[in-house]
Amino acid sequence: MNDMMQPAQVPGAPSLPQVNLLPPHVRAKRKLAVVRVWLVLAILLVVLMTSLAAVATVWEKQSAESELVDVQTVNDGLLQQQTTYAEVPKLLRELTARKEARAVAMSTEMLWSPYLAAISSATPLGASIDTLSVTQATVWSGTQGETSGPLSTPGTVGQVSLNGRALTVGAVSEWEDGLTSLKGVVDVEVSTVERSDDNGNVYYAVGATFTLTPDAFANQFVMEQ
Repeated sequence: MNDMMQPAQVPGAPSLPQVNLLPPHVRAKRKLAVVRVWLVLAILLVVLMTSLAAVATVWEKQSAESELVDVQTVNDGLLQQQTTYAEVPKLLRELTARKEARAVAMSTEMLWSPYLAAISSATPLGASIDTLSVTQATVWSGTQGETSGPLSTPGTVGQVSLNGRALTVGAVSEWEDGLTSLKGVVDVEVSTVERSDDNGNVYYAVGATFTLTPDAFANQFVMEQ
């Protein structure tokens, strides 16, 4: 019967009523100790974060200084190269000026050795050249704009006169055709064809002229545009 009258127990609850008999100042002191612990932990956390921030700042500063040193090194190298190659633009300008001067001075150049060989090859077997004279335009004299007749080619740059011999009149005609076929040769004119005798050897004394066009120039130093 007494067992049935026993009050029910709540799990986890004290079996008997608990009473805090500590004085209020003791309880206050314990709470203050807990607060101090949390305050110390907060201070330590602040110190740790401050230290980490300081370390990060120092690292960033060192990294920036290292990058600055690298940039200064590269800049010094570029300045040294600039000093080394400072004369290059001036030399390039001088080289261009010399090329232009050479192109002007050599603009009327004619390679007479191969050109005379071409004139010789245009001479038929039954003919030969005795004398050859050339009047050519130069940079200083200018081109020969005057023409000898209304049918002459304008803008010629030289004139060639030759005297020679031909065994037949047909050879004279072949000679004229051969000269006309040469590059830069126009207005071929046979001025005289006279029958002559040299110790019983009959031949025809031939006098001819032809003019030269700019196509006869060598153009070895023409500046590229």
